[in-house]
Amino acid sequence: MIEKYDHVGMVIQNTDEVLGVLSHLFGFEAVESIADPEAGFKSTLISKSNVTLELLEPVGPRGIIQKFVEKKGGGLHHVSIRVSNLEEEMKRLRELEVQFLSETPVQVTPTSKNVFIHPRSAAGLLIELVQRDSE
Repeated sequence: MIEKYDHVGMVIQNTDEVLGVLSHLFGFEAVESIADPEAGFKSTLISKSNVTLELLEPVGPRGIIQKFVEKKGGGLHHVSIRVSNLEEEMKRLRELEVQFLSETPVQVTPTSKNVFIHPRSAAGLLIELVQRDSE
């Protein structure tokens, strides 16, 4: 079951620069940062009040985020929706013939897991479903 909006993911080229600007203009603060050199990106969640953004920066010359930068230069990457039970939501969506980018959820942090809906199942949009055990 959908609980609420979780965050919007944006591909950027310099996390420190973008965080500095958004911190100065709106008071955003970094709340979580994860580097995945194998996948070729760094993810930084920043928040202010009830607004959370994910800054996705390419790390190295290869990876999905670098390909996005080369193709589009940056910008909106995905919308994330928080669900209460990820496996149940995936089961419900599979009954509607929704395809996912992976067959099973990925444990991203000790308290969160996610899966992405394939854009061809969502009118070209990349939608992330995330379950967070704390909060």
